Amino acid sequence: MQLVLALYCVTLLCEVATVFILFLIFKKSMRALRWAWLMLATGICMMSVHRAGLILNIIQSEHYDLIDAVFSLPIAACLLLGVLGLNKLLLVLENEQLLIETLAQFDPLTNSYSRSQILYRISEEIQRCTRSQRSFSLLEVDIDHFKRVNDKFGHPVGDEILIGLVRHLKEVLRSGDSLGRIGGEEFLILLPETDSQGAAQLAERLRAHIESTVNQTAASGPIKITISIGIATFETKNSLNTPRGIILNEIVGKADIAMYEAKNQGRNRIAIYKDSQNRASSS
Repeated sequence: MQLVLALYCVTLLCEVATVFILFLIFKKSMRALRWAWLMLATGICMMSVHRAGLILNIIQSEHYDLIDAVFSLPIAACLLLGVLGLNKLLLVLENEQLLIETLAQFDPLTNSYSRSQILYRISEEIQRCTRSQRSFSLLEVDIDHFKRVNDKFGHPVGDEILIGLVRHLKEVLRSGDSLGRIGGEEFLILLPETDSQGAAQLAERLRAHIESTVNQTAASGPIKITISIGIATFETKNSLNTPRGIILNEIVGKADIAMYEAKNQGRNRIAIYKDSQNRASSS
């Protein structure tokens, strides 16, 4: 009888441990799958209650089934090991999902926001400002003559310049601003609750800071770069009843036009898109 009690007690411990792990999985699983884990945990919990009843019955009546006791333990052990394996698999999948989300959200080279993420943030800001009747500004930043850097020093040095540019831009940007790389040497900077004048002041500080910064890279000597910046400002009054996607394309396009105006005016300068003149003015 002592052997049967011991087998049943170990079986009960395995079942309780299995239920505990299943509830941990239930808490962190996707909402759509929680019912499955809950049902599985409930079923094994009922097995545990039944097992505890058998133990009490053996103690009171001294009647037991040796075969049932012998087979119950490996069954409970297999359930426990299986649930442990599922938990490990879910942890691996969770880490992989986190990696995928990180890669989708951030540019892997510069650690600024990716193209899709910065556009998403601009879209969200459009919705927020439309609701609150506020404005925001968008900067498009482009490195001047970046091809010359790649041709002269090689692409690895060019990558270092891009990484350094993001770092130096963040030294000037405010905590609520968002910086994202949209391709090559081009970046978008979202300035929440910032009008055209405030955006121009910040853009000029960014331009001056990059112009005065010396970049230390793998090249034999220090490298200095300059940037051109285009500025576009979202005004709620000009966007009433316009779909968010159209507004997004328009404001990014305006910042792009202004940036190319800065390029055409000699580079290393800022330019503001003027709706009234349907063109950009540089400074």
